[in-house]
Amino acid sequence: MPSLRDQITDAGMELTPSERKVIRALLDQYPRNGLGPMSRLAEHAGVSDPTIVRLVKKLGFNGYADFQDALLSDMDQRLRSPSAQLQRRSHLHKGDAWSHCLASSHRALVDTHALTQPEDIRILVEWLLDTRHQVHCFGGRFSNFLAQYLLNHLRLLRPGCFALEDNAQLPDRVFDVQRQDVVLVFDYRRYQSRTLRLTNAVKSRYARVVLFTDIYTSPLREMADLIISAPVESVSAFDTLVPALAQVEALIACLTLRSPDLADRLEGIDALRGEFDTHLLEDK
Repeated sequence: MPSLRDQITDAGMELTPSERKVIRALLDQYPRNGLGPMSRLAEHAGVSDPTIVRLVKKLGFNGYADFQDALLSDMDQRLRSPSAQLQRRSHLHKGDAWSHCLASSHRALVDTHALTQPEDIRILVEWLLDTRHQVHCFGGRFSNFLAQYLLNHLRLLRPGCFALEDNAQLPDRVFDVQRQDVVLVFDYRRYQSRTLRLTNAVKSRYARVVLFTDIYTSPLREMADLIISAPVESVSAFDTLVPALAQVEALIACLTLRSPDLADRLEGIDALRGEFDTHLLEDK
């Protein structure tokens, strides 16, 4: 029998947009977000209590209390599993920091995969491939490299992609954001006030905000139209962005497979690069 976590992430479930918000809220801090009052989960997801009632009935439970019992049972089984026991013991071995860090990254990637909502990815890919609207990327102090890395690939895939750089020209760039443009925002703890101001500004211009963030309570969550969450806990003193980078790589792969004219576009770009002697080494 599949676990409760597998049930709520079943791609075959037909969910409304509001119900998908509840699923995302549950997965962000699973199972903790589902163990408190229903009103708190509703507030976290940005939906009404009846939405949660409809979802738990759709999952096959008589009510929210039965759903919480299943959450507790699912958590108990996970904590008793051999893999969970091994993971807890592994944290006690600190002699080989290199191997310990790599193993921690592997576990974080597994957790990241479990957070994925296929419907959210489908919507995001459609938004990014729709060349009727521009795409803008913004990142924080540490996460800016993710925004720039994705932007460099997006520019190969389609026109109309721009950077929202944190400098004196940022207000000018925000002014150019138009209705239904897609703004990709990367913001992980510790959250930056500048990012909050930017998100408020682009929402006032009726742009669609896609938030790449951690699994905690980012102040931008309530404003985002789509949320792509990743764990950031690491064995070092600093948060890890390995899972977030993996999500960006996966998104690029999805976009590449869905771009029918990509070969012609890349060929044309490479031809122009040749004219400008962009690369030092070329095949002869």
